[in-house]
Amino acid sequence: VLANASPGDRINLRFGDSEAQELSRVVTGKLGASTLLVDKPFEEDEQRGAVTRMELHRACAPLFQFHRGTNQVWFGPYSTQLEHAKHPDLRDRYRRFGSILALALANHCKLGFTLPDYFFQFLLRRKDSCSLEDLRGFDDLLYTSLRKCLRMKQSQFEALREVEGLPPTATRELYVQQQVEATLCPPAMAEVITGFESCVGRAVANSVTPAELRQILCPVAVTKDSINIREVFDVIFEEEMAECPVFIEAFWLVIDKLNFEDKKRFLMFVTGLDTPPEPGTEQLRVQLPFSAFSQDEHLAMLDMLPQAHTCTNTLELPNYYEALKESGKVPEDASKAKWLAALQPLLKEKLSIAIMETGGYELDGGGLLEQSQSLGSEHPHSPPGQPQPNPGLRVAAAANGASTAPAAENAAEELDLRKPWVQQNYHRPNRAEDRQGAAQPQPTPVLLDRIHQQNSGERGQFDRDLVIQDSTKMEKHGVNELLDDLDTLLTTLG
Repeated sequence: VLANASPGDRINLRFGDSEAQELSRVVTGKLGASTLLVDKPFEEDEQRGAVTRMELHRACAPLFQFHRGTNQVWFGPYSTQLEHAKHPDLRDRYRRFGSILALALANHCKLGFTLPDYFFQFLLRRKDSCSLEDLRGFDDLLYTSLRKCLRMKQSQFEALREVEGLPPTATRELYVQQQVEATLCPPAMAEVITGFESCVGRAVANSVTPAELRQILCPVAVTKDSINIREVFDVIFEEEMAECPVFIEAFWLVIDKLNFEDKKRFLMFVTGLDTPPEPGTEQLRVQLPFSAFSQDEHLAMLDMLPQAHTCTNTLELPNYYEALKESGKVPEDASKAKWLAALQPLLKEKLSIAIMETGGYELDGGGLLEQSQSLGSEHPHSPPGQPQPNPGLRVAAAANGASTAPAAENAAEELDLRKPWVQQNYHRPNRAEDRQGAAQPQPTPVLLDRIHQQNSGERGQFDRDLVIQDSTKMEKHGVNELLDDLDTLLTTLG
């Protein structure tokens, strides 16, 4: 069984007769025919008996994924790749999902997730085509990007056409329409409709409106004007910070007291989007990667701002606790109350500056895009075996050539051609002086193990899709927004 395992598969081992003695590991690689690499090591001091049961779970392509633009669920990245060699069952699975929708309707059952209005308009054939304007309110980032694409100079579009691998006959209008259809009405939608209509007659389908069917099948609820970071994310503190409980307490005092708008800014800073992910599906990692040795360096650290890697939802904090202690500002034997009185306002001030003054993204190396030679590499957010999309483009015209700048208020000054799947970049604060001398840390490889459940809880599961992203491919990814012009970017990519 183990010989047939491949990266992305999950192995469950049971020792003895008790379920409590079960271990689960994800395969991240293979060395030869007899050695597997897994995501977590086996503890040497654990005493276990012989293996009594072993299960191998194959990773499968997700039918749907969480879409932050609508805060709901939408088609996954394979919805346009129904003939993918590694996932030959995708077409049948989408058809079965359509049949399950019909069965849920007949048995008065609700799904465990919410689908947007557009889904039911297509499902009931009230809508059979889509245009660029349909993206407005569904995916505003893509909508703005494609509108700007229509205004591109011919030389710029020709360069983009070459990067995207489009035929010479492709026009701006054709490219934009293809992107809209791939987003709103992918080929998988036709398979869902086929499965649904195989169980529901046209007369029944015509007797209900898309809004009514959505209300019947989806757990539609009013969105709260509050965000609980503790509930949304699986928050993981790295070892150095985990050993300092007073620092963690100060962190939560600051985060919990942020108002709704500031929490949205915090999400934008850490994840790249101001809407929260589906609760429990993503991790938030808090790290202390910066080092200081002399008293002057510790004093300098007190002036540093937090940074963030949005590709891995990682918040990097200067070690304010150590800096306060080593600089002599707070005695090591001070009471907890005194430590909180020093840490909380300091962390609040620096984090507020970081989330309020962030102007955009940079490459991890800290240089401009012209210095990067790796933009054409394999996309870092794809699970093993997933088709590699071309990298999206995001450019902001800079007036002064500085290394960072506040976000441009005039949308006409920006060109954003990010694909729907490219949402992760690298955030840095908008003050160069706060980053001088700061070491550029290498993040710990992160394994994202996301289980997409189309029916949750004890109401029964009819489809569970497992997506494993290889930890060796979780590289940082981003585009410095401060380029002089689009031609420079396209020349670099070419």
